[in-house]
Amino acid sequence: MKIAHDYRNAGLDEKDAAMLEYAEKITLNPNQVSKKNIERLRRVGWNDRDILDIAAVTSYRNFITRMADALGVGLTEDYKNLRKDYVQSLMVGKQLL
Repeated sequence: MKIAHDYRNAGLDEKDAAMLEYAEKITLNPNQVSKKNIERLRRVGWNDRDILDIAAVTSYRNFITRMADALGVGLTEDYKNLRKDYVQSLMVGKQLL
């Protein structure tokens, strides 16, 4: 749960922290992604295929979330059976059940 709440203080290694920083930038400020971000990922051990995968998965997740929000799609009943702290980490900025 530490990663979901604050990956910067979750004790991750530099490689994983760089990946999440990149994913966060894609999510929050995609127009600010630069060559420096890609170079940092390479420096900590990600190759170009890995970087493509990170960008694709992050972008796809953002697309699905935005589509659901745009269409007013709500959570299914299955979420009611999950731990509240887990649901909260998934639903940042959204109304909980």
